Amino acid sequence: MKILALNTAFANSDVGFCDGEKKDYISHSSSARHSENILVCVDELLKKNNEKIQNIDVISVVVGPGSFTGIRIGVGIVKGMYIANNKLKLISICSLDLMAYTYAKQNVNQDFWCVLDALSGNIFVCKYNKLGERLSQPQMLTGEMQDSLNGIVVGLICERMNICNQFISFSAQELLDYTIQKCQNNEFVSEKNLLPIYLRKSQAEIGLENANKKN
Repeated sequence: MKILALNTAFANSDVGFCDGEKKDYISHSSSARHSENILVCVDELLKKNNEKIQNIDVISVVVGPGSFTGIRIGVGIVKGMYIANNKLKLISICSLDLMAYTYAKQNVNQDFWCVLDALSGNIFVCKYNKLGERLSQPQMLTGEMQDSLNGIVVGLICERMNICNQFISFSAQELLDYTIQKCQNNEFVSEKNLLPIYLRKSQAEIGLENANKKN
């Protein structure tokens, strides 16, 4: 089975490819220009492995929370690939779940929180057990609500939020390994259910609301 995994939810464009035991990865620092870089990454990785997109069996994408623009680009690209080949099996990946999977591989022995910067003093958060399984649903917490977090709080190295006491980073390898695990568990979704996880309004929407309040 040939698998392709994409992540455009953060600063880097990450792509992983798997064909049986063969695995390969590529990451480009995109400065959020995923519309320019992600397809270049896919093309580069497939050419390197003498493969074509028409031969891919499974494709995964990180659906958020994260960059609004990056999430839309990633989900849009995968939906476009599905239109071209509706035999593709699709896998939806929550960025917080991917963090939990990555951290739980360190053989932790207690529950923990994964958090991401939601801007304006807010955070995206979800609680997990020591195996990296959800104990809550992903949500956004405002500053005053963040005092409820205790114990291990895991964040991204690149964000370095003060609320965190443990840090990890995303990698194309972890993305692909997590995709393979979800594939083995038959955690596929329909094209209709491949949806972004935003958890908050975009900065543009917030700005418009604030402008309307002043008028």
